[in-house]
Amino acid sequence: MKKILYIHHGKGLGGAPLSLLYLIKNLDKTKYEPVVLFLHDSQAVNMFKEHGINVVGVVGLNDFSHTKIYWYKWYHVKYFLRSLLDSFKTYFFVADKWLKQIKPDIVHLNTSTLFIWGKVAKKLNIPVITHIREPLSEGYLGIRRAFIKKRVAKNSNFIVPICQNDAIPWKNNPKTRIVYNAVDITKFDKNLNSQDFFKKYNLNNFDPKILFLGGLSQEKGTLTVFKIFEQILKLIPDAKLIVAGYFNLSSVNSFSIKNLFAKRRYDKKVNKVLAGIKESVILTGPITNVEQVIASCDVLLNPFTVGHFSRPIIEAGFMEKPVLASRLAPLDELVIHGTTGYLIEPNNIGLWVEKLYAVLTNKKLNEQLSKNAYEFCNKNFNIFDQIKKIENLYDSCLLP
Repeated sequence: MKKILYIHHGKGLGGAPLSLLYLIKNLDKTKYEPVVLFLHDSQAVNMFKEHGINVVGVVGLNDFSHTKIYWYKWYHVKYFLRSLLDSFKTYFFVADKWLKQIKPDIVHLNTSTLFIWGKVAKKLNIPVITHIREPLSEGYLGIRRAFIKKRVAKNSNFIVPICQNDAIPWKNNPKTRIVYNAVDITKFDKNLNSQDFFKKYNLNNFDPKILFLGGLSQEKGTLTVFKIFEQILKLIPDAKLIVAGYFNLSSVNSFSIKNLFAKRRYDKKVNKVLAGIKESVILTGPITNVEQVIASCDVLLNPFTVGHFSRPIIEAGFMEKPVLASRLAPLDELVIHGTTGYLIEPNNIGLWVEKLYAVLTNKKLNEQLSKNAYEFCNKNFNIFDQIKKIENLYDSCLLP
């Protein structure tokens, strides 16, 4: 068997670790031995262990993050300097030690911002695959973007973006292979029973239920969701909004430079709208049973302000749930407007309300969108197709 070392950067549960988990679970274990190295301790570490996957680390060092979801802005000086220091440590001391200890046949990086590990692996003549799971940020001057783009291209045997949009920096590079994220269809089953979730939150089968999986996040559009729901309650008083994910409004009453200029003001706006709708809002906090939560809803909302690949959209599709999403790339690769759901300008609250009301009250429309979503996702995001493409890349890396 060939040993594949997967390196993961994240600090919590989200699309990137789940995508990696589904990939590893479905690998041909007679050919490949997966090992996962984590930079940070989190719920994801335990999740991999619970599935019997060999886990090593935790390293305790940051990658050099520069994606649209998280990048270092001017008021992140402390975090930027910490990232530079950790990158220095990784390159000169840490990566070499781990790679020589594990002795992998291939290094598979779970994001573009792990390029330092790719550089060290290349020095050791270990093939590298870089998975591009988030679009690179433009930044201020484009210097960091250009640097990461070049490092990824130079150090990788293959570059694997998860959609056309994320491939843009490397679209003309012959190493680039687009492989869409996939869903474990045994887990995200349209016939799944969600009664346990209903009982936990005292829900019933009759009230319309709207799902938002972004927690408290400006990038994912929490404030927009609350404004939409505020209007929906005037039309459908029995509607419920399920908000899953981290939700901490502590910055409303705290002070820092970061809060003064950004987060504190946003959290205050969120808190103000929430105060008027909280009796109809269910805050679940971080969840591991996302399939049950999706099964419980009638529609999924994704009013993102920053476009990125949203795994829940295709999970919802496999479970025959329609989706309303922002008209942003790459969401327009995941939702067919008017066929599997709707794509709406992020700030057009009126149109969000109009389309959401139609999906919640028109049973025939909901059923048709749901059926189309399932057929579209089953055709384009099947786990077996993804595994075949990834294993072909591994085999190409190992050719003499």
